[in-house]
Amino acid sequence: MASEAGPIGASRGEREPVSPAGTPGKAPTVAFAAVEALSRWLEQIRKVTVSVAVIVGVAIVAILVIREVSKEGMVVDPVIVQLPDLRTAPTPDLAAQQIAASLNLIQSAGVAEWQRLYVDQSTNPIDLQVPGAPLTLRASIREVAALFGFTRPTIRASLAVRREPAGFVGSVSLVGEHGARATCEAANVPSGVDEVLECLALGVMTLRDPKVAALHVFRTEEKACNDLDAAPAPDASDAAREERRIRNRRERCGFERTQALIARTLESGREADLPWVPYVFGMVHLSRAAALAGIDRAQQLGELDQAIGRFSDTLGRMPSSPTALAVLIDAYIRKGVSIHETTPGMAWTDDRESSLQWQLHLAESTFAQAVEKLRQMPRRRDRSLDALVRRLEGHLIYRQWLLAAHRRTQLPLATVAIGQPAELEMLTDAASRYAAAVANGPQSAGLLVEWGDVLRGMGEFDGAVDRYLRAADLSPGDAAPRLRIAVAYLDRVGHGPVPAVPIHLLVALGASSAYLSWASRGDPDPTFIGRVVRALDRSGHGEDATVFKTCLEEALDPAGASDARGEKRWKLTAALKLCIDKAIEQVNGRVVAAPRASVAPARVR
Repeated sequence: MASEAGPIGASRGEREPVSPAGTPGKAPTVAFAAVEALSRWLEQIRKVTVSVAVIVGVAIVAILVIREVSKEGMVVDPVIVQLPDLRTAPTPDLAAQQIAASLNLIQSAGVAEWQRLYVDQSTNPIDLQVPGAPLTLRASIREVAALFGFTRPTIRASLAVRREPAGFVGSVSLVGEHGARATCEAANVPSGVDEVLECLALGVMTLRDPKVAALHVFRTEEKACNDLDAAPAPDASDAAREERRIRNRRERCGFERTQALIARTLESGREADLPWVPYVFGMVHLSRAAALAGIDRAQQLGELDQAIGRFSDTLGRMPSSPTALAVLIDAYIRKGVSIHETTPGMAWTDDRESSLQWQLHLAESTFAQAVEKLRQMPRRRDRSLDALVRRLEGHLIYRQWLLAAHRRTQLPLATVAIGQPAELEMLTDAASRYAAAVANGPQSAGLLVEWGDVLRGMGEFDGAVDRYLRAADLSPGDAAPRLRIAVAYLDRVGHGPVPAVPIHLLVALGASSAYLSWASRGDPDPTFIGRVVRALDRSGHGEDATVFKTCLEEALDPAGASDARGEKRWKLTAALKLCIDKAIEQVNGRVVAAPRASVAPARVR
C-alpha cells in the first residue's frame, strides 16, 4: 500500500508560513529597509548640517577677526563714575558713549584725507557668551587678533567729584601705553560733567593723534578771531587805539592752544603727520587775514603771504593732495581779491605809474601765480582731484574776467559781459570747467555759487538763479546765495530793456525784500543799493527811483542813529526793507491798475 508523499525536503506536519495576502513574509523586511534608509538619510543631513554650521562659524570668526585687525581704532571701556548723587550721574556705559561721541565729533573737524579712527563703544552691544565662561565673543575676537599683534588701544576713564574748589575731575589713560594719561577739571555747574567728558575725549585724541586735536581746537578758536577793532575809546589817541588792537589780536587771534597741539605733533615725529604741520599754521594765517579785512590791509596781505608760504610747503611734500592744492589756490585768490578791493576809491587813470594801475597789475600777477601752480599739477589724476582742479581753474578765469571788465568799464563794480565777445569767451570757458567739476565730483554750496556768478556775468540770469537756489538748499544758514538771487534778478532788470518788464521788476524787488527779511546779517552788499536804484530807474517812471532814495534818506536820519556798530547795520537793513516794500506797492499798483483801466465797467440798463 503506497503512502502519500509530500514535497521533497519537507517533514511531515510542517507547513510554509503564509502572509495575510497569501505572499511569503516580505513586509517586515521592506519596512526595516525603509527605516534603515531613512536613518542613513538623516545621518547624512546631520553631517551636512554640522559641516555647514562649522564652515559658517569659521567664516564669521574670520570676518570678525579681519574686521578687528583692519580697522584702526580704539575701545572705550565703561567709565568709573564716583559721584555722590547717582540719580543724576551718568551711568558708566552712558559716560563711555559720550566720550566716544566726542571723539567722533573731534575727528569730523579733520581733513577728509586723514584716516578716521574707529571708536568701538556701544551701550547695548550684541554679544555671545557661554554660561559660566569668562570670555564673550567680542572679547575672544580681540584676544585672537592680539595673537597676530593687532590690538586696539583701550580707553579707561574715571569721573569723580572735586571737593576744593567744588567741581568735577576726570582722568583718562590708554592701556598698554606708558605715560599716556590726561586729566580734566570743571566747576560745579550743570554742564560740568559734560565738560569733563568732552575734555577727556580731547585728551585721548591729543595722546593718539595731536594733529587732529589741533585742527579741532583751531575750529573752536577761529570763532573768536573777529572784531579786532572793537571797543576803542572814542577820544583815544592813535597810539592808544593801536594798543587796543594789539591786545585784541593777541587775545582773540593768538591760537595758543592750537599752536601748543601742533608742537605736540612735531614732538611725536611721525613722518606722515609732519606735512600737515604747515597746513594748520597756514589755516591760522588765513583766519587772521579774514579778521584783519577792512582794518589793516597791509598786515592782512602779510598774513596771506605767510599762508601761501605754508600751504606751498604742504603741497610740495604732497603734490597730489586735493586739500593742500585747494587751500593754496584759495589763499592766492584771497590775496588777489584783497588787492583788487583797494581800487574802488581810486579815480580811473591810464597812467601805468599810478597807484591804481599798480594795484591792478599786482592782482593780475597774483592770479597768474595761482594759474601757474595749477599747471604744475600732474596730468594723470583721479576724478576727485580733477574736479577740484577744474573748479579752481574756473574761479581763476572768473577773477581774471573781473579785472578785464574793470579795465573796460573803468569801474570796479561787477558787471556783465553782454556784447563783449572776448569776455564772453572767457566766461564760457569758465562755465564749462564748472560743469566738468560738477560732473566729476561732489556738489557744494560754494561751487554752485561760483558757477552762478559766472553765468550771471554771461547774462544768463535764470541759469544763475537756478545755481544759487541749489546752493541755498545745500546751505540753509548761508546768506550769500539768497543775496545773489536778489542781485541776479536786479541785474536782469538793470541790463534788460527800457522800460523794464513789470513782472521782472517786481520779482527783483520781491527777492530783495525776502533777502533782507530772512537771510541778511545786517551787512548788505555795498553795491546792493545802487542795483536797486538802477532797476527802479529803468521802470519807465522816473519818480520810482526818486521816491526810493527819499525814503531811504528819511529812514536813515542820523539824528536818531545809535553809535553801536551792530545797531547801525540793522538800521540800514530795516530802512532798505521798508523802502523796497514801498517801491513794490507803487509798482504793483500800476501793474494791477493797467488791466482794470482797459476794461469798461458794465452798466445796468
